[in-house]
Amino acid sequence: MAVLSWCQRTGIEWHYIAPGKPMQNGFVESFNGRFRDEFLL
Repeated sequence: MAVLSWCQRTGIEWHYIAPGKPMQNGFVESFNGRFRDEFLL
């Protein structure tokens, strides 16, 4: 609720990503994969 409140106060749009739908945010999923490969051997 704190994030939604902050978004409303600052005028930033909130884009919801449904649980279990990583293809809705490919950039973050790609980053997570590279991070795992490089830092979490």
